[in-house]
Amino acid sequence: MRNSLCSLVVIAVLSTCQKSDQAEANKRVSSLKAPSEVKVDVIIATGRVVPERDIIEVSTPTGGVVKAVMKKEGDQVSQNDILVLLEDDIARNKLKEIQTQIQSQQSQIAIERVQLREVQINLLHKNSLLTKTKRLLEKGAETQQVYDDLLTEVSILEITLQKAKVKIQAAVSKVNELKALLNTAQAEVKERQLLSPSDGLILNMLVNKGEAINQYATYAAFAPKGSLIVRAEVDELFSARVKKGQKVEIVNTGSDQVIASGEITLVAPYLKKKSLFSEKSDEQEDRRVREVKIALDSEKGLIINAKVECKIKL
Repeated sequence: MRNSLCSLVVIAVLSTCQKSDQAEANKRVSSLKAPSEVKVDVIIATGRVVPERDIIEVSTPTGGVVKAVMKKEGDQVSQNDILVLLEDDIARNKLKEIQTQIQSQQSQIAIERVQLREVQINLLHKNSLLTKTKRLLEKGAETQQVYDDLLTEVSILEITLQKAKVKIQAAVSKVNELKALLNTAQAEVKERQLLSPSDGLILNMLVNKGEAINQYATYAAFAPKGSLIVRAEVDELFSARVKKGQKVEIVNTGSDQVIASGEITLVAPYLKKKSLFSEKSDEQEDRRVREVKIALDSEKGLIINAKVECKIKL
């Protein structure tokens, strides 16, 4: 009887404990709502201050040795300003040689045109004389031999005239060929001048005088002229809640002090892997992000490429 009583007591205690554990578990579950059910007034996104037209890595269309660096970091430049000069002595010598050949050929053409004119005048005179001689011959006032000699002279002059015209045509064709070579040589010289792609700011110059640079290598980082914006990445957990027109406060990473404010002007139509702040191209990410662009009310105090936090107000 005593054993049965003890068993009943143990069962009652275990039942009470199980009910208590279940109640506690239910309480914890009820406190965990789905992310979409959580009341959120502000979304924090990580961003970077960039030019509106983004940072450009400027590359060279040709390789060579740096002859001179014409601009430095922090310089404001205009489109087609020379940023870097590559060694161009060979190209310039070739250009001068072709220019000299063109001048010589054009001088020769001028001389041959003068000679052509002389032949034309002489031929005109001989033709006139031949006509007169023929009339005299018909009247018996001139011999056949004189007429035949004049006719031969006219024929020779006509052949000389045709040769002169052909020589001029050949000389003109030669000049045109040289001009085509001149265009190529001028393009080669111009390729040695590395130019600014647009108005903007030199952020970083990556070459120095005397260094060799390979074709298509990057030699400068460049910010095109325009406003600064913030490109930010919103975690996919909150990606559906961001939209154009939402107000944003910008703070330095790890700080609560607002350094700028703005408004979302663009929301990417898709999710992608984190890209703005990944240190390695093959870095594995367990979440995707949605990119937004934020137009700033003021750029004062902001530094290009600075990492910031964006408080997006919902």
